Amino acid sequence: MYLLLGDPQDPCCLGVQSVLERRNHPTYIIPNPLAHPWRFTWRLSNGQSASQLAIDGEPPIPGDAISGVLVRATGWIDPSGWQAEDLAYMQTETRAAMLAWIWGLQCPVVNRYPPAIWYQPRVPLLSWQPLLRRSGLPSLETMLTNVEQEARLFGGRLTQAGIAGAVYGPLTSDVRYLVAGENDWRGLAALQHIAPVSLTPPHGAVRSVCVVGEQVVWEGQPSPEMSALEPALHSFAAGVALAFVELAVADTPDGYCVIDVEPYPHLERFGEAARLRIVEVLADILTAGGGAVRMDSLESLPGGPL
Repeated sequence: MYLLLGDPQDPCCLGVQSVLERRNHPTYIIPNPLAHPWRFTWRLSNGQSASQLAIDGEPPIPGDAISGVLVRATGWIDPSGWQAEDLAYMQTETRAAMLAWIWGLQCPVVNRYPPAIWYQPRVPLLSWQPLLRRSGLPSLETMLTNVEQEARLFGGRLTQAGIAGAVYGPLTSDVRYLVAGENDWRGLAALQHIAPVSLTPPHGAVRSVCVVGEQVVWEGQPSPEMSALEPALHSFAAGVALAFVELAVADTPDGYCVIDVEPYPHLERFGEAARLRIVEVLADILTAGGGAVRMDSLESLPGGPL
């Protein structure tokens, strides 16, 4: 039995389920194994870890009968009927229990997320940069400052290089703003009185790439310069301790650079051929016993040692 933990409409879960069932492997897509209609039991002691999942009309699934798990979500709870503070508490408790259960499973798990990513799935690029550098991957130059003069100097350097303006992007979202005219710079200076701002050079078209197991899958045909990044992409995936991770690569004034890291890959960013290849490789990992993570590799993740 294989479990795919995620939204029943998630293209990745649906694709992997199709491949596994075509290979005659029974598979469930489960949004949250710790919530209704599933019944979850886990007995844990110094000498034993035994779990069981059950749903009406189906035989119970003991933990040792699970052959592999694909993790695509942290466990969703329907907010209907909940008070906000009660929902937040239950969501926190559920996520903590689910993380511990995933790490206690003996079967292959893709991905067996460490806490630093599990509790902060949207990690800004700044947090990834030390690991990107160690892996040999160039990343987008970034300035973080609350000093107006420093921000202006950054923009002036780009102007001298023939680049029209800098890009301001909040660290907590994907929204981006081009800062080019005097009014833009004055507005940015007003923000700097409240908090530091993050500035980067503009970049060209974005190309998504996914490291899945031992494979590197690009959206479309990569250029020779992009293909040359593949050894470093493998090194990054090993360093982040994930068997399935997506990165975004774009042409910048300094050449091709990583501009984003997504530990929960989005298959909708890839064309049909790439999607089919990704789900086939994921099914291969689950059925071949891959997806293991070394505990010592987790010290290099965003957030520091775990």
